[in-house]
Amino acid sequence: MSDFTFLEEVANRIKTNRNQLKDVEDELATVNFRIHEIPLKSSTESTFAKMIGEEYHDATGDLEKARERLSLQKEDLSNKIKEDISTFITEFTSPDLVIPLEPNPKIADGNTTFKYRGGAVFRNVLDILSELLGLSAPILVKDVMFSASEIIIKVKDEYEAKQKFLNSMHEVQKTLSIKRK
Repeated sequence: MSDFTFLEEVANRIKTNRNQLKDVEDELATVNFRIHEIPLKSSTESTFAKMIGEEYHDATGDLEKARERLSLQKEDLSNKIKEDISTFITEFTSPDLVIPLEPNPKIADGNTTFKYRGGAVFRNVLDILSELLGLSAPILVKDVMFSASEIIIKVKDEYEAKQKFLNSMHEVQKTLSIKRK
């Protein structure tokens, strides 16, 4: 059974791994720059070291090892992110998806508002979902606004609100299913 708590964990992993990937890519760029720079400076550095009576250390070997290690980390993180995005889409589009909404909505100002049970907030789910859909948060689909803490439907009839909610969820799931392919 798919639920928003699990999706929140997956979305959090995606965001964490993306941050780590960015750090690895930055470090890899620095290492690649230093590897490129060594042949340009090695003649001067080795002559200078000899002149002051020191041994010249060519850092190329160490940098090559660092580049290989970072390249492997980059590939590993990229694969984890792809797998987690695939899992996120699969779970979100599952017909067994459970969205923990309070059963009794609040109706006010022409809107029906469903809060998540226990005051839960699903910020990471919303961030990844909005990214996958190419929309900014909060997400608005057919008069239904999805936010991290609630779902607001622009009708004042509870039954109609539930219908609109189900239709918009179907649209979101259909769009994600197309993205998976």
